[in-house]
Amino acid sequence: MRRTGLLRVLLWSFLVLCVGISSWGFHAAVDNAAYMKISKSLAVFGEFFRQVSNDYVDEIDPAEFIEAGIEGMVKHLDPYTSYIADEDNEEVDIITTGVYGGLGITTALMDSAVTIVGITEGCSAEKAGLRVGDRIYAIDSAVVMNVKSDELRRFTRGKPGTSVTMRILRAGVRDTLRITLARQEVTLKNVTYFGIIQNDIGYVRLERFTHNAAPEVRDALNALNKQATDNKSALRGLIVDLRDNPGGLLDAAVSISEFFVPQGTVIVSTRGRSNDTERRYFSRRQPIEPTLPLAVLINDNTASASEIVAGAMQDLDRGVVIGERSFGKGLVQTISSLPYDATLKMTTAKYYTPSGRCIQKIDYNGRRHGIVKSNLDTTKTFKTSTGRVVRDATGISPDSVVAVRAQSDVLGELFKHNTLFAFANEYAGDKKTLPEKFVVEKRLFDQFVAFAKRSKFTYESPAFRKLTECEKLLKTSQNQVSNTALMAHITAAKNQLAKDQAQELEKQRELISFALYEEILERFYPRSTVISKTLSDDADIVTASALLHNPVRYKALLKQPQ
Repeated sequence: MRRTGLLRVLLWSFLVLCVGISSWGFHAAVDNAAYMKISKSLAVFGEFFRQVSNDYVDEIDPAEFIEAGIEGMVKHLDPYTSYIADEDNEEVDIITTGVYGGLGITTALMDSAVTIVGITEGCSAEKAGLRVGDRIYAIDSAVVMNVKSDELRRFTRGKPGTSVTMRILRAGVRDTLRITLARQEVTLKNVTYFGIIQNDIGYVRLERFTHNAAPEVRDALNALNKQATDNKSALRGLIVDLRDNPGGLLDAAVSISEFFVPQGTVIVSTRGRSNDTERRYFSRRQPIEPTLPLAVLINDNTASASEIVAGAMQDLDRGVVIGERSFGKGLVQTISSLPYDATLKMTTAKYYTPSGRCIQKIDYNGRRHGIVKSNLDTTKTFKTSTGRVVRDATGISPDSVVAVRAQSDVLGELFKHNTLFAFANEYAGDKKTLPEKFVVEKRLFDQFVAFAKRSKFTYESPAFRKLTECEKLLKTSQNQVSNTALMAHITAAKNQLAKDQAQELEKQRELISFALYEEILERFYPRSTVISKTLSDDADIVTASALLHNPVRYKALLKQPQ
């Protein structure tokens, strides 16, 4: 948006608010004290803006000044409420439609460099040979290596058919790669893979919730049933994989849930500031799969619309939830238009699963008032359809936790420090292809361990970190004499833990090798191929398949009659 346009928007909005408050007072019976606060605040804001704009020692750009004020107000709320200027409105379209004009790449700043972290299958970036892990040095004549991802969009997004030339830095390749590619209309897939595993278990990987998510899931279910029929068999169960799915449209989550529950079932409800704003979402059609045993996979990056689906399946005892606790986003955003093509994305409600619980983990209202705590401190219990106990304010807790998850702290640290990502870049840099039967054998794993040491990766277990905290507290304690013996015990425990931690990579070799295998595959294959090649060794999927093949245990988990 041009700055003059932004200024017009805000001054127009200011006048409308003032007029609105005046007329509101005549036409509604609302607390006069609230109106006085609003009126007083707007008067102060307007006079503050006028004086600073006119008399500050340096010249002030009024539009920039107002925009900074909006950013300050938004930061006072929650991380999901945002003001979107007209030039950024394409991001709203992507959230809702999953379509944009661009190259088909996802980037992030890693080690202060713009790095490709995802490539959309079938797009120009993939066809031109770009890889996950490539760093973008320049686009056309502009050096973009250190710009933020939102700033990069003005170079990569654009009208389909237009071209850009990139200079790429790739680990293991001495020279800069020069690649020219055309922008195109990119459609992000919601379902990135589906297939039948172990002969009779359907699998659907759902990675986002745009308006086309439900049709894609429906098509996948129909294709799976047809494939099973062609093989003269029937599906014994279905796995819906929602791991790392950040969510999207609430309506899409409701439509997908409808495939599995009886018509007329409450799937989710939303409620705003007052109880009279409650809206209940019912299943409006007959389900496609009303009785097929179902497993829903989640992890700590499963959020928002994904949690609506997982929560509905859990509360209605329609399926077993497997994996690890979800993210815990129980807030609903409404997108509304502002003057001059600007947009407001604002949190307007919380959502509640069929049992009545809100899974929102962080209390942003408390934080605004200086109370820094999560809703975990005040959780309440609810019951599913068959009487199983579930809790609110904690995200979605899985019904079945995969044992290997409890041992994955070191893996989390490797991901946090991008150690796996960096090694995969180095390994793949000068290779054009992988061997057909590529595996992470001992020699390659040992190379990774050596790389981690060169990269100065160090692992501290939760126990080690707690002991360090205790050590710091004792050092600041006034009673040094009585603390001396205790300090000696802590030091001895830390030394022992340090020895154990040095062997942690080797202890978790199987888990780390699988993660490394997937990282390396990402450099050579499209996303759907990577998923298909890793299904058989994925601990969550193996656990889900075994459960779906065991009707007695499956029904016992859901407290269903045998």
